[in-house]
Amino acid sequence: MANLLDIEKSRAHDGFPEGFLWGAAVSAKQAEGQEGRGLTVADLQNFDPNDKTKVKGDYSAQEIADRLEHPEKYWFPKKMGIEFYRRYPEDIELLSGMGLRCFRFSIAWSRIFPNGDDGMPSEEGLAYYDALLDCLEAHGMVPIVTLYHDDMPVSLATKYNGFLSKHVREAYVRYAETVMRRYAGRIRYWIPVNQINLTRVGLSSLGIVRDTVDDLDAKKLQAVHNKFVVCARVASLGHKIDPEAKFGAMLADFLVNPMTCKPEDVILSTQKNQMTMYFYADVQLRGRYPGYALRSFADNGVKIEVESGELELIANNTMDFLAISYYNSNVVSAEKNSMAIGDSVVNPYLEANPWGWTVNPTGLLDGFLRYWDRYGVPLMIAENGFGQVEELGSDNTVHDDYRIAYLREHIAAIGEAIRQGVDVFAYCAWSPIDMVSSGTSEMRKRYGLIYNDQDDFGNGTHTRYPKDSYRWYKQVIETNGREL
Repeated sequence: MANLLDIEKSRAHDGFPEGFLWGAAVSAKQAEGQEGRGLTVADLQNFDPNDKTKVKGDYSAQEIADRLEHPEKYWFPKKMGIEFYRRYPEDIELLSGMGLRCFRFSIAWSRIFPNGDDGMPSEEGLAYYDALLDCLEAHGMVPIVTLYHDDMPVSLATKYNGFLSKHVREAYVRYAETVMRRYAGRIRYWIPVNQINLTRVGLSSLGIVRDTVDDLDAKKLQAVHNKFVVCARVASLGHKIDPEAKFGAMLADFLVNPMTCKPEDVILSTQKNQMTMYFYADVQLRGRYPGYALRSFADNGVKIEVESGELELIANNTMDFLAISYYNSNVVSAEKNSMAIGDSVVNPYLEANPWGWTVNPTGLLDGFLRYWDRYGVPLMIAENGFGQVEELGSDNTVHDDYRIAYLREHIAAIGEAIRQGVDVFAYCAWSPIDMVSSGTSEMRKRYGLIYNDQDDFGNGTHTRYPKDSYRWYKQVIETNGREL
């Protein structure tokens, strides 16, 4: 007779498994710059130090037109990025000094099809990613590729309203198929769309120009359905092109807890988690619309138009893994909060950074336990990091103990999840190098393990300087997470 713990111990991991993918993540819209590609909605996000809007970029048709017709009036940081398009060889060389085992990046749709729906793909754009993959392979890094990271070609948004349009959906599938055929056998892990639940800024996520449609919230849900369909089509095509390829659903973690144990707070947190988190993964991983979502649609008069065969397509092409971007957590009060995404209260028991993002590694553990119990598919951290205002010291580095503490505690939480039987295969820190902020287009909010000498207006030498966290993360990777 054998002891159950002895049997299970042989199957479980006391720490991070051998072959665990330690990495870091960037996006094309924040890093590459506009050189060599078409204009995207992300490029239109200007930086204005007097604009205190928390999340920018959801522009009206007139605001878009003004930016297109009078660009001289604005500063558009994402058009410069951090010059990764030209500097990737030296940047990847620097990242290899940490011993990264994987690198998550996005392919810019407008670099392959400058207008999104051109007759032929750009060979120059494809050749660029050929070279980037060559560089990663030479440094032993496994690529994890996001096909759409909220950077739709402008004309697809202004002419067609993005994923509301069948034309745009067909253009996206054609783009995805072009890329998957080009890199078949070279990329195993694909994320069709970044953070599918992050619909707060409809222009970047969905390509919807907000003042050109009626009942915007309902139209966003229709566009999300259309995204579910194209993701299923991409997974179906991708598995045929390369049977070894894996496709992942990706969520921005908005799990909330109740402010108190009052029943009203508890049920609000449950329902909010359902409609801002689980709904998106339930469809992509379980293959069907859950009852709570259908009830919500009925209660709010939302009618999702479904074409013949779409629900079967979704059911037959569920995603292979779940990718999570986790930064912070919040709580909700039935007296103060609604079901709207992002409408929450800061947890008073947690400390926060200058942008009000709380630090809660226990929340990461809790989330991964919930995801594993619910879906039972492999998990990865697609993004996790700590933003702070920083200046380069006289010794040409940044002593970012706060970032080391943040990463240490969150990596430890992932290690504990693994010890509890959760299948986690990758951890990607956000970000390896200071980049232009996705939400605010500022450089002041720095997440990098490497300091980039570049200010909010692109001034500076753009020289890269490893921070203390760079050297710390190198040790973590060398010891496979045993030394934190």
